[in-house]
Amino acid sequence: MKKSVFSQWFAVVLLFSALVCWASVSIWAAAMDKGLNAPAPTNDPAAIAAVKQVGQDMGDAMVAGDIDKLNQIFADDWVTVGSSGRIMTKETLLSDFRSFHDKLEWFENGPTDVQVFGNIALAQGSVKEKRSRNGKDTSGQFLWQDLLEKRAGKWVVVRSAGDRVVLADSPKAQSQDPAVIATIKKFQHDVGDAMVTVDIDQLNRSYADDWAAIGFGGKIVTKEGLLSDFKSGRHKLVSFEIGRMDVQVLGNVAVVQASVNEKRIQDGKDTSGKFVFMDLLEKRAGKWVILRTLGARVS
Repeated sequence: MKKSVFSQWFAVVLLFSALVCWASVSIWAAAMDKGLNAPAPTNDPAAIAAVKQVGQDMGDAMVAGDIDKLNQIFADDWVTVGSSGRIMTKETLLSDFRSFHDKLEWFENGPTDVQVFGNIALAQGSVKEKRSRNGKDTSGQFLWQDLLEKRAGKWVVVRSAGDRVVLADSPKAQSQDPAVIATIKKFQHDVGDAMVTVDIDQLNRSYADDWAAIGFGGKIVTKEGLLSDFKSGRHKLVSFEIGRMDVQVLGNVAVVQASVNEKRIQDGKDTSGKFVFMDLLEKRAGKWVILRTLGARVS
């Protein structure tokens, strides 16, 4: 089982390649389903099992209050942007568990999607939790995403994203309804097309107003900055080719993970490459919007 570490904040986190200005790559990689020459994940059962084991160990350590184990699981450069827009570090996370401000009593995971690309891995799924925060019950059901990197022979969590799920009465809202998944994939495709054609109106509708990312140098990047780069021509997505896409939908929240091969230009320089990305989406006023994104360069 895998515990969604950030449910106490309902936090979301972004990892982007340091080779690309403020992580534009993985955000805009959400383009989609061309499937031509994107990186292919390994099918090695041992690698997939190892990534899933990190999640199991994380949840167990949180229930036990094992700070030493959590310190090993989370990378020293782990950082997240909370729902309030505040940056939180690994030090903050460990302090909360050490002080018992946050207490996980038990958790139960749903199905977990894992893709592994060399020393980078993506994992996403759902979780039910019984927990308290500062003495108040914060239990619930969540969708979560983790981006992991293999360092010194061990997998560590580098970035994560998560959101509380609000379930509708319809049973389809609680299942992998093919029609809903198809809608999410089309949405992602429309975002990619909008980036290529520089359709600012479409991008404005596709990204939540409270979208935020941690870019290169540790600065917070907002939706305003994202749109500004496209408007000014500083950033240009020329083409994209997407690999296998995993989608999970639960109530008003959806998670997407995939790989992508991109041709792009930033400030006149070629920043093309192969990347992996994860998008966290939320349904607001009947429409899906991107709330957070994780990503990394794989080649």
